[in-house]
Amino acid sequence: MTQALRFRLATPQDAVAIIACVRAVRGEHYPIRLLYAPEELAQAIAYARLVFALALLPSTGEVAGLAALEPSPYGRTGEMGVMMVLPTHRRRHVADDLRLLLVAWARQHGRRGLWGEVLAPVADSPDAACVSQRFTENAQLVPSGIALGLWPGPGGERQSFVRYARPLPAKASSKACRLPTRHRALVSEILGRLNCPVSFTADSPASGAGILDAKHEEGLRSWVLAVPRIGSDSAAELAGAIRRIQTHPDVAYAHLELPLAQPGASALCELAEARGFFFSTVTAEPFHDGPGLRLQWLAQPIEPNGLLLLNPLARRIAGHQSREQERVRPWAVAAAA
Repeated sequence: MTQALRFRLATPQDAVAIIACVRAVRGEHYPIRLLYAPEELAQAIAYARLVFALALLPSTGEVAGLAALEPSPYGRTGEMGVMMVLPTHRRRHVADDLRLLLVAWARQHGRRGLWGEVLAPVADSPDAACVSQRFTENAQLVPSGIALGLWPGPGGERQSFVRYARPLPAKASSKACRLPTRHRALVSEILGRLNCPVSFTADSPASGAGILDAKHEEGLRSWVLAVPRIGSDSAAELAGAIRRIQTHPDVAYAHLELPLAQPGASALCELAEARGFFFSTVTAEPFHDGPGLRLQWLAQPIEPNGLLLLNPLARRIAGHQSREQERVRPWAVAAAA
C-alpha cells in the first residue's frame, strides 16, 4: 500500500535529505552543482535564495519529491525551477501539490509574475516531448521568451527552453521603458498579455554609480550578468565583463538582464548586441522599478526556427530571435575569434 505523503516547506536542516533525493533521481550528473553541496544549499535555504517544497514519506522522513522557487533578488518575480519526484511516486499529482505550496509562499511574500521554463524539442522529436508545453497552454500561461542551448542534454547537444510566465493579478499603470525600436512591438505584446502595459520613451544618459552582478554556473558552463542599477560607469563595466566571458574557453553561453525603466537601458542593450548578444526573453517585474529584458550570447550558434513550438506567440518570438541572432552574428564571430 502506498503511503500518503506529507507536504511542507524545507528548512536548512533538510539539505542532506534534498541532496539524497537529487541523487536518487538524477545520479551525480545534475548540472546545478549547488544541489550536491550540503553547506551551501543549507545557506541558500536559510536566506530564501532558494525556497523548496518537499513531499515526505511520514514513516521515514525521506524526501520523495521536491520543487524549488528562486526569488529574484532585484524585484518581485520568481522562477519555478527544479522539480524532481522519485519514480515510485510519479503520476500521483505530487508535482501539482508541490507547485501549489510554492505559489502560496510566493503570494504570502508579495512575489508576482512567477515564471518557469519548459523544454522546446527540435522539430523531429516525438510528439510526446511537447506534453509540458501543452500543460502551459492549458494553464493559460504566456510565452515570454526562448533560452537557446540552456541545458546540456544527451550526447552533448544543448537543449533549448521556452519561458512561460503567469500574468500579473491585474493591469497596472503603464511603465515608460527604454528599448531599441526593433524590439518594441514584440516586447509590448508580451508584456501586455502579462498585464504589464508599457510605453516607450527616448533613452537618456544614466548617472551615478551603477551595479553589475555576475553569477557563474559551472555545471552549465554559463554566466548570468545583471545590471539592477544603471549608472554612468555601467557601459565600461559591462563591456569589460562581456570581454572576460567571451574570451574564456569553457563558457557555452551567457545571459544579460537589463532594467528597461531606467535611463541608459537602450544604450546598454545596443552595447551588448554590438558584442554578439541577442534577444532572449522579457519579464514583467524582475526589477523593483519594472520590466526587464534578457539578452543571450552563444559560443556556438543555435537555430531557434528548428524548435517545435505549439504557441503562435512563441513561434513569433523564435522568428524575432532568429533574425536578431543573424543580425549580430558578425559581431559574435568577432568576439569568439
